[in-house]
Amino acid sequence: MENWLVLSLGILILGLLVGMVYQRVGQAFDQHKYPPPGQLVDIGGFRLHLNCLGQGTPTVVMDAGGSAPAIAWGLVPAEIAKFTHVCTYDRAGFGWSDPNPRQPRTSQQSVDELHLLLTKAAIDPPYILVGHSLGGVNMRLYASQYPEDVVGLVLVDSSHEHQMTSAMGRHVQRMAWFYQVLRIFSHIGMVRVIGEMNLLPMLKVLKQKSQKYPLAVRSLFDIFKSFCYRPHYWATASSELAHIKTSLEGLQSVTSLGSLPLMVLSQGAKDPRISEERFQRWAALQLDLTKLSSNSQRIVAEESGHWILLDQPELIVGAVRRLIERG
Repeated sequence: MENWLVLSLGILILGLLVGMVYQRVGQAFDQHKYPPPGQLVDIGGFRLHLNCLGQGTPTVVMDAGGSAPAIAWGLVPAEIAKFTHVCTYDRAGFGWSDPNPRQPRTSQQSVDELHLLLTKAAIDPPYILVGHSLGGVNMRLYASQYPEDVVGLVLVDSSHEHQMTSAMGRHVQRMAWFYQVLRIFSHIGMVRVIGEMNLLPMLKVLKQKSQKYPLAVRSLFDIFKSFCYRPHYWATASSELAHIKTSLEGLQSVTSLGSLPLMVLSQGAKDPRISEERFQRWAALQLDLTKLSSNSQRIVAEESGHWILLDQPELIVGAVRRLIERG
């Protein structure tokens, strides 16, 4: 019996070591296969990935949704680059950016880091800010704290400070816990193994959905998958979810952006998994966002769900163009 326990323990330890080696080798291979397209800027002990295209002014600065890297913008940045300067970046811990485990992932932390990034990289204002979902929260905060630098704001199906219900709060906390489990498993290569077998549900669904998009967008899936195999991705995603209430509460003081040119893009196609009541509540919150500025316009993306940036990217490009033409 004792020998059996020793043998079992030895096999377990060996399996863990093999898994850790597999993870390290796989991560090194991913980093070689998918190098960052932009620059890595040190903002004080860790680096953020910044990718800028095009020329002109103002500079369009884009922030992706919760748990999403900058590549989630798909074709949008390249199209905007045809008529002005545009920069996307990965928040700390996502995409090609280093993690910043010393700080909880709140919207305020993201705003502080983005401001430092733009300063260090010498990306001078004026800016048009574009934010999707949670990225909209971040950009709304940024516009309120640095109004002299911002000449326009585009909110793409942005989160709203009153969107959280008690049921949603419980779901968010469960997901934050689940992401911590994935973080632990990713250290020993289990997430990588499950992902490569196409058995990780969230990646499986995303791969299926991506098939309807252009090849240039579909090709980004493997890059995103490689990000999901990194332990710090899940640690960051968990922290962002766990602090979502704090991030939304930070908006309660941002009740007005004056006459800042504002475009609010909202989903118009209801996901069949979502109740009509929830869909209408979200639509009402989107309409409420237009009250942030006396110079606002709302556009409903009739053919899009939450992912307007992939379903109807031309609407975002058009919104940015209109803001520039107004200026």
